[in-house]
Amino acid sequence: MSRSRSGSGAAVPWCRTVLALACLVPAGCASTTPTGTAHPAAPAAPAVDWRNTTYTVTCDGIVPGGFRATVVGGNARVPADARRPPYYDHYDIGVRATATGDVDGDGAPDTVVLLDCSPQLSNGIVQEVQIFSSAGRRLGALPSPRSLQGDAKLPPVYDPAGLRVRDGEIVADMTAYGPDDSHASGPSVPLTVRWRFDGQEFVRAPS
Repeated sequence: MSRSRSGSGAAVPWCRTVLALACLVPAGCASTTPTGTAHPAAPAAPAVDWRNTTYTVTCDGIVPGGFRATVVGGNARVPADARRPPYYDHYDIGVRATATGDVDGDGAPDTVVLLDCSPQLSNGIVQEVQIFSSAGRRLGALPSPRSLQGDAKLPPVYDPAGLRVRDGEIVADMTAYGPDDSHASGPSVPLTVRWRFDGQEFVRAPS
């Protein structure tokens, strides 16, 4: 059915009239539901307990492919296959120190972890330092202490109390072996080394 406006001679469908009136509803009567979708902020990464977590360690290159070590209270014992190189029975892993500070330049505190590894049965201990971002992602590791050995009999040893982050650099107090030092006596020469992150790896910074 259609209705005609008087004198116009043109028929206007009733459904179009209703639609036109509907379009004249004041804007204040329209729905106030926002058209955008609100997205909750991403939750912050949970804090990592560095004395109770899992690391992948190489024991300073003794196991090049690395192995997983889950520390509890800062220590772990990981079995090894004594029938295969390097022919150890197990590895004792220990968290010896941690330090925090921004090393990758994003403004958030990263974490530096000093790990000891003692392959057994042996009387030796090697060290490695791993660095993790504020989100817990592994950024890398410091070069082996062997890279600092020079002509000494053994590589220098980290001082756990001397590991820190300062002005974006990792600062490590170490003790190096002098000409008269031995494995039995231990190192005696103080040494401080600085490392910075170049976006890909950690490189030595001028002292």
